[in-house]
Amino acid sequence: MGERRDKSNKRFMILSAIGIFMVVDHHTFTAFNLFGDVIPYNSFFMPMFVFISGYFNKVNNSTNLWTYFIKKVKTLLIPYIGLSLTVFTLQQLINYIKLGNEVAALPSGYLGFIFKRILSVGTFGVIVEPMWFVIALFATLMIYAVLKKYLYKIWNSYIMLVLFCCLHIFVIYLAKNVDMEPIEYLLVPLKCLFFFPFLEMGIIYREHLEKKHIGLSGGSKLALMFILLVINVIRTCYLPSAYDVAFDSIDELAGFTSPYYVTPLVSSIVGILFWLTFTDLIEKAVSESRFVNFMSCNTFWIMGLHILFYNVLNCILMGISNCIAEIPYFDVEAFKGTEWYFWGISSNIKILYVLVGILGPLAVKWIYDRIYATVTGKIALIKCSSERTTKIVKALIKPACVLLMLLLAGAVLLIIKPGENKNGFGDGQGDIPGNENIIGAYAYLDIAYEYEDSGADYLADPCAIYDNGTYTIKISRHDNDETPLAFSGLSYMGIRLISDNSSLDNTEVLITDIKVTCDGTELKVIENGTVSLDDETKSNYFDCYDMNETNIFDDNIYDFTDKDTIEVTFTISGMK
Repeated sequence: MGERRDKSNKRFMILSAIGIFMVVDHHTFTAFNLFGDVIPYNSFFMPMFVFISGYFNKVNNSTNLWTYFIKKVKTLLIPYIGLSLTVFTLQQLINYIKLGNEVAALPSGYLGFIFKRILSVGTFGVIVEPMWFVIALFATLMIYAVLKKYLYKIWNSYIMLVLFCCLHIFVIYLAKNVDMEPIEYLLVPLKCLFFFPFLEMGIIYREHLEKKHIGLSGGSKLALMFILLVINVIRTCYLPSAYDVAFDSIDELAGFTSPYYVTPLVSSIVGILFWLTFTDLIEKAVSESRFVNFMSCNTFWIMGLHILFYNVLNCILMGISNCIAEIPYFDVEAFKGTEWYFWGISSNIKILYVLVGILGPLAVKWIYDRIYATVTGKIALIKCSSERTTKIVKALIKPACVLLMLLLAGAVLLIIKPGENKNGFGDGQGDIPGNENIIGAYAYLDIAYEYEDSGADYLADPCAIYDNGTYTIKISRHDNDETPLAFSGLSYMGIRLISDNSSLDNTEVLITDIKVTCDGTELKVIENGTVSLDDETKSNYFDCYDMNETNIFDDNIYDFTDKDTIEVTFTISGMK
């Protein structure tokens, strides 16, 4: 493990590297968005990882299930546990850095909650959320191995693929029509049914289609990619919303917005075939790249650590903003409230997060390999009293290396721990002495939208209002299941202010100077003025238009359908 591994199958080496790049890019809400407007990442990339696993899966009737089980425990579950515990520990340290003495203690029964979440959703927290896939993949591989071994005599890959596709569609039906929360203990087996078709597709591709696919001429491959793009363009035009070709939150079997149960299956096949063909075209150019090889060999580390590194970068930015010089558009309070905060200075800043999310975990793995190689080298020079002692010592090396790296990471994070906010930037406290902990109201971004010929309202997570000042609310279409619908059907927005503390007088409050930015582009805002809905609630509703729009009518309001983020800045005045 301390030595560099070279993957012999260069095509799938490149494909897995592309896949993990898409995971990181998707979790920054698409800084690069490679063909993402036509083939969204989350319309295929998790099924593509299962497809890759299927390609290398060779279980049959002669497979020793116990040996296979132990192998998968060693390669999937043990790294999952080790990496999850490491990230969980560092998350608590990051929370302390962000919140100081305000960090909440872990509630009673938290360990039971974690165990329940791992056995259902597959992960226990946002900062390690992508690791849900490991539990789903492990279960899928084990159940498939049992089926393949004991049904081997009657097994026909094409018949099984049809059966698996039917079960996959049935899972989509359940996800769209049944509340999953009461039956969350069924999430893992249902996710296995969701993934089975792609596992079988990988095997069928290896055994029957690979030579034909590779044998296509360069022109034929380009033509195939073009046809796949056209298919998705037609599908996005036909579906109620262009985003319906994609699906979010497979970990909870949610986010299937398309009215057609077959959509995720078709989207996955189109995406996998497109990028597999693209990989064939670029194989010769990048097959000898040591970086691509290293990235492909360590997708596990990137998947588990990239969100952690987003937060490490934000800790550094917060420390600079608090202690050295104010960083424009870095919202300290917003970062304190979420692990998904990204510096809002420009949409292009997401590129920095992508680089950190990939290079950070790879640097950690490189250091880990150097430490492991050095320690094992030293151990080899020591004559132990017995072979058993040697095995025990070697078995302890990996966890010892992880512990050492954890201590080093903790030391680094403590060194960069920000001090108190010396600039007052983003603290929302105004000039009232002793008002630090008094919340006067909560501001919600209220989105009115049309869905299935009826009106609906979406309230984003609130922003705490401490005093007169300027505040910002930022939402993403990926925040939850409803936000894609709100973005696609958005009619108008509003800032809704709800009083929370009777010691502050909110009767004369005004909500003004509303500025809206969508994916980094500032929009023209037409405000309607602050109105009182009741004694405790005030709102200012507004319409958004393109900056170049001169005809201000309802038909010309800005179209948020395919946009990723909305950021609204507003000023509160009149609070006493």
